[in-house]
Amino acid sequence: MPGDLLFATPDGKMWRRDQWAEQVRSAIAAYNKDSTDAARVPTGASAYSFRHARISELLQVYGVDPLTVAAQTGTSLRMIERAYFKFIRSAMLEKIADLKTKPA
Repeated sequence: MPGDLLFATPDGKMWRRDQWAEQVRSAIAAYNKDSTDAARVPTGASAYSFRHARISELLQVYGVDPLTVAAQTGTSLRMIERAYFKFIRSAMLEKIADLKTKPA
């Protein structure tokens, strides 16, 4: 339901940062145990690292517009522009270049 917590403790309470941070570190360690060097996740990675990677991927790889990314990630358009402008600008320039090659 819209008001439900995305992540909750077994007793239904909000999952605090100190709780999920340890879970993320444990998951990374478990994954890395069976991974080759090229596929390993850096030990300093955090849940925030995955969030940053996903936002970057949405903007660069999938070409999702910044307004949609902001809405999906629960952040402001201004913050997306400040942190990811290099991806937004390059996508914008690619779209303009595509327009030049298409007949009117």
